[in-house]
Amino acid sequence: MAGFAKVTGLAGLLDLAQRDGVDVRPTMLRVLTDLYVQSPAHAPEDERYYTELALRLIDVVDIPARAALANRLATYPAAPRALIVQLARDVLDVAEPILRHARLTPEDLKAIVADCGAGHAGVIALRGESVPTSPDDDAASLASGSNSARAEAAELCELFFAAGGPERRLILTNLDFVPTVAPAPRVAMQRADVWRLESAALKHETDTVVRELERALGISGRMARRFVADDLGEPVVVAAKAMNLPADVLQRMLLFMNPRVGESIDRVYELAALYNEISVDAARRLIAILRDADPVGLRRARHDPLLWHDAAETARQTLSELARPAARGRDTLDVARDDRAVKEA
Repeated sequence: MAGFAKVTGLAGLLDLAQRDGVDVRPTMLRVLTDLYVQSPAHAPEDERYYTELALRLIDVVDIPARAALANRLATYPAAPRALIVQLARDVLDVAEPILRHARLTPEDLKAIVADCGAGHAGVIALRGESVPTSPDDDAASLASGSNSARAEAAELCELFFAAGGPERRLILTNLDFVPTVAPAPRVAMQRADVWRLESAALKHETDTVVRELERALGISGRMARRFVADDLGEPVVVAAKAMNLPADVLQRMLLFMNPRVGESIDRVYELAALYNEISVDAARRLIAILRDADPVGLRRARHDPLLWHDAAETARQTLSELARPAARGRDTLDVARDDRAVKEA
């Protein structure tokens, strides 16, 4: 838009922002950005004017206003570089569209990974671009400079395990939109397989759970053990979704398998909500990435078939085991009820 700087004066706009005590700065940022992106190119004077005003405003507006700005500029070819770089370093709710779509140099990406950590690095990894790293930068080393498929898989694998809950959720919900990552083959889980896995989890038989995940998902034993030992619980949710386990089975596994997860009911509810939110394809895409990152499990899965009669016998034993705690639980409740009645008498 030619003459953008003449639409209104900078001083007048800032005065308007304070008029009558009403904060109109978010609206002002939105309107000026809408005007700015109507033109595919701008004169240097107009770009300087808009950049100066927008940089001043994003320092004082809230996250939704900054997120709206990021969404508008992420795919706009003439977006001012200074704005793009600042938005890319904002909180993930703001930075995510910039990190995924905006024009950023490899040096920009490297610096963002180093300064902002695993959450930003996880989104950057979804761009499918290599990020140059330095040996002395632990955060940047998560984004491998190698172009090999295994190195890229290992990179995203480590980013996922290093990330916190919100960042892991962001990675999982974005995997549906990464065409370069094909979903893993469909996992054929029989009823006996489900019973065997759940029974091992309820009885805290970690080694058995690890073997079952290794067998069912084709991942390595090392990777399966990372799933089980993870303090936050998302890897188990991913495994359950990839295997299409019933939601109630997942909830029982979360409650009993890992004490650090199961001791927080709120955390179990959050993970159950994540299970409903992510898609089966997204979960299988991550499983495929983890297979590529550590492919030992593929070889073992091919040479360790499960015979039908073994599965049937295990299911029979599992049903018997599951019935006993329920009966013991009813006996315990009866005793507690009798004790309470005696005390009240």
